[in-house]
Amino acid sequence: MPAGDNDLNRVLQQVKNADREQLLLTAVSVVALYRQAGVELPVDLLPRSLPPDSEEKLRASPVAGQHLSMMLQGEFSEVLPEWLMALANAGKRVPEELLPALLDHARDDQALRELILPVLGKRGEWLASENPDWGYVHTLGQTVWETSTRDERLVLLERLRAQDPAQARQVLQSTWQREAARDRAAFLEKLLVNVTGADEQFLEEALNDRSGDVRRVARTILATLPQSNLAVRVGQVLSQVMSFKKPLIGKARIEVEIPDEPLDWLKPKGIEIDTLPRTRVAQSMGPKGWALKELVALSNPGFLSDLWHKSPYDVVNAASESEWASSLIEGLIQATRRERKTDWIEALIKNSIQQPEQGAAGAWMADLASYLPSANLEALVTSLVKSAKGLNDQSPALVLILAHRTAWCDAFSRLVVSSIKTQIRNTQKADANDWSTRSALKQFARYIPPDLYDEFAAEWPFEAGAWSTWAKNVSAFSSLLLFRRDMHRAIALEK
Repeated sequence: MPAGDNDLNRVLQQVKNADREQLLLTAVSVVALYRQAGVELPVDLLPRSLPPDSEEKLRASPVAGQHLSMMLQGEFSEVLPEWLMALANAGKRVPEELLPALLDHARDDQALRELILPVLGKRGEWLASENPDWGYVHTLGQTVWETSTRDERLVLLERLRAQDPAQARQVLQSTWQREAARDRAAFLEKLLVNVTGADEQFLEEALNDRSGDVRRVARTILATLPQSNLAVRVGQVLSQVMSFKKPLIGKARIEVEIPDEPLDWLKPKGIEIDTLPRTRVAQSMGPKGWALKELVALSNPGFLSDLWHKSPYDVVNAASESEWASSLIEGLIQATRRERKTDWIEALIKNSIQQPEQGAAGAWMADLASYLPSANLEALVTSLVKSAKGLNDQSPALVLILAHRTAWCDAFSRLVVSSIKTQIRNTQKADANDWSTRSALKQFARYIPPDLYDEFAAEWPFEAGAWSTWAKNVSAFSSLLLFRRDMHRAIALEK
């Protein structure tokens, strides 16, 4: 578009089409009309920026470029983040001809934006400066809070909270009163990371917010600060209504004495909890059970261990033996999900596995397991798999394996694949179930060391009666693992 104040420029600026292709066609049509009328077109005399003459990083090999092209077209796209990180670790850059497609892809997928920065090279950064659609490349890491969209602000606040917690809080406070209630609650949740006593005053003020959602988030975050006024108040109340009992005969249990009108009882103590919802689970707890669950969820589980001088495993087992078991266990799950302490996660998972009669625990178990260190999670799964025959949909180990979304060690990978082969071998009917296990097989290929491909490609039980049911899933598993192996090898190539 010609620069300066002229008729053509004013006409082109009136084009409102959001679609870039249509915008270009419209501009071409307008310029053609000018030429037909014999009007001399204004010339843009502003100097244009030139692409850089040289690059500091090596260009990725042609084979690596082919792999990137495949992923950008949708094939094996789930491992694109892994490819970008591997390329960055190798100190290399994306081939020039693939930069536009990659920049477009990251424009639509915010999760990729930080991953592409180290691999764009000088030409990629220059190219991004020439297209407003790729402007995110030059705004990443900048605090443009006032002008960013809601989604961009959530990402920005999360990043800033990890780097400079105090500044993140101050940025949020700067526009707090102008934010909608929905946005205040979403933004406030980001302060759960790296929360310290310096945040307490702001969070205490949020306890008086007109929005119930904001108040709920504020008290959840304050609960993570053991010395906060709210945490102290909650601890005092729990020590009054709960006790750990170990009879001479029978198992230890937690006993509870809570007033009939818990909301009215808690209000003067400065503790707000949600009113009893109309859901089936909440209604089955009743007002007192619901209040107990809410109080336990606002506690630090370690407080109960210290109060009774019991291990997390002892506390969880005693909770499961209580007549208030459902309220206590659900409260402990919510508190542990917030605190993410390894010993409490393991205690809750082991207790649930040992007491299957308490009902399905898949969702919360997978959620908590995802916070376990890899070594702890793999050890827990290994003990379960070794005590069972194969791996199937009924195995609690499957829930835990699905939660393991970081790189697996060699021994754990061999255990899982061997167990699946055993399950196929021992299943004789081609229409057998195990749908979840079969569907998960391709996901497993994302975390298994890719150099194990040759080993895992062999010795599948093709003769088994259930093989036809598994064949497609095994093929997808092998294809993805092979692609990952080849892509890492291609990145390592010098040319």
